[in-house]
Parts: sequence; C-alpha cells; structure tokens
Amino acid sequence: MSEARGLFYDGISSAQTAVTLVVEGSKLRVRGEGMERTYLITEVTVSPRLATVRRSIRFPDGALCELSDERFADGLLHRQGRGRSSAALHRWERSLPRALVALVLTVAVIAAFVTYGIPALARKAAFAIPPSTEESLGREGLALLDRMIFTPSQIPAARRRELTRLFARMTRELPYAGGYRIEFRRSDRLGANALALPSGIIVVTDGLVKLAKNDDEIAAVLAHEMGHVRNRHALRHVLQNSATGLLLATITGDITSVTSLSAGLPTALVDARFSREFEVEADDAAVEYLHGKRIPLSRYADILARLEQDHQRRAGEGEDRKKERSLSDYFSTHPATDERIRRFMTSGDGAGAPSGR
Repeated sequence: MSEARGLFYDGISSAQTAVTLVVEGSKLRVRGEGMERTYLITEVTVSPRLATVRRSIRFPDGALCELSDERFADGLLHRQGRGRSSAALHRWERSLPRALVALVLTVAVIAAFVTYGIPALARKAAFAIPPSTEESLGREGLALLDRMIFTPSQIPAARRRELTRLFARMTRELPYAGGYRIEFRRSDRLGANALALPSGIIVVTDGLVKLAKNDDEIAAVLAHEMGHVRNRHALRHVLQNSATGLLLATITGDITSVTSLSAGLPTALVDARFSREFEVEADDAAVEYLHGKRIPLSRYADILARLEQDHQRRAGEGEDRKKERSLSDYFSTHPATDERIRRFMTSGDGAGAPSGR
C-alpha cells in the first residue's frame, strides 16, 4: 500500500482540504477532515509530468486533488498502463538536445505540409469544383476586374474578330471540358498581358495585341494561358493562399463553399506569384501547341522577351512608386523570363522545333 498527501477540491466550492491519498488494490481512497471518498484507479485522470508543475488527479465526480509526490502520481499512471509513455515524454521535455530535435522535426513537418501538403490539397479541391461553381467564379471574377482595372477595349472590331477566330481554331485543338471564352480589355495598370480566369475565360489586353508583331506570337501567349486554365492554376493559387477555406473544403467535402473566394480572385490574379511549377506547366502547353502547328519556338521567345522589356520600360517611367510596385508584383507571376526562354529553347523539344522567323 502506498500513500501521498495533497490538497483536495470538491469541484463545488473553492475550499481546499488537506487529504491523504491511499492506494488499496484497484482503488484510490481519499481521506481528509470530515470526508472520505473512494474511486476506482481506472476512472481517475492523472496529469503527466510537466517541468515543475504540480501534478493533479481529476475524479469522475468533478473533484480534483493537487499533489507534489511525483512517484505516487507515476505509480497511478503505471497502474493505468500509461506510465511508460508518460515517463518517455517527460525525459524528452527535460532533455535540451531532445527538445531541440523535437522542435526541428516539428518545423520540418510544418514546412513539408506547406510545401507539399497544401499544394496537393489545393489541386484535389480545384479539380473537384463543379463546372457550375467554376463558371460562377470566372464570371464574378471578371466583373470585379472590370470594376477595378479594366476598361472597354479600343482595338478595332475587325481585328478583335480576327483574333476571336484564331482563338476558336485553337480551342478545337486544345479542348477544355468547361469551354473557353476570349475577352478583350484595356488596362493601364497591366499594360501588355493576358489573364486566365476560372471557367476558361482568357482576357487579352489591348497592350498585348499592339505589342505582338504577328498572330503566331499571340497564339503562343494564348496557348500558355490555356495551359493555366486546363491545370486549374488560378483556382489552385487562390486555394493555396486561403488555407482555412482549403482545409474546410477538403475535410467537409463542401467544395461549393469556395464561391466565397471570388471576392479575392481579382487580387490573386493581378498580384499573384505563380509558382515555377505552374509556369513550367503553362510553358509546356504553349510549346506543345507550337510544335503541333510547326510554329517556331522563337515566336514565343520573342513575345516573352518583348513583354519583359515593356514591363521594365513601364516600371522605369512611372512616377507613382505604388503603381510600380503593383506592376512588379504582377510580373512576378511570370518569374525569370530569361530562364524560361532558355529552358524551352535549349530543351530536347526546342531543339527539334522549326527555326526561322
């Protein structure tokens, strides 16, 4: 028989009573002035060791007892079959090297989840979104962009019809279940560029149409944006940057709840930083299309280089530093242009592409 002393709280009042705890077989008897209670050891909850914090025993009737006798508390845990795990945890807590190892492992697990887990969940959620929800996201996103940064296109109607026919031919060769739609807009903020929205909406700015020297260059950019659409890059990016919504959508299965993300979609598209993986996938889609049409990869390289030069010029000319930062943020969606060009021009696929202008 073992015993220990402690302070007993009945769970009803704040009064404390000095008690003696006695183990009698499978029972724990608590004795104090004017009181005595008996509990099954298997029914009580014993706190584990934690630095110098006093141990506590919680009873099924709501009462609690505090004690400083570590051995007595560990003995109760041992009788419950929990002594070994509690002792191991305490050894880890008291060992600085072990604590540092645990910290490093925790950081590594979190980093791995952020690097691999969240993107994987975002991909799963993005491809599970119903077409009707995706269509709603695209429509609402475009409406918000029209209010924020877009104005009606000033490209002549005849030229827009030509490019729409080009786009229609491309959609037949690069099918997408949700269908594609091309929109033309003017944007002083974005200048020459194109955006891929959910549901297959691709917005081409007047600046891009004017910057391109031929339709092959525009086709290359469109194929790149279509690659973003087919791989759900916009949706995945928004989901990855809204971890709470992503986890709720994935865990509960309520994928339609992502419609609340439409308010943040324009900012995500304009100020987004697409990952290298996303840009490589979209570049590969453009290269595959150009190969199929026997269009020189130099057409794609030329328009990318010219887009980068246009960005540098616009950033250098602006007097509004806030506007320059916004442009810099936007063009970070197409990081390391030289590296991207070098990749597809020197790859095995690039080497086999037709050359010339």
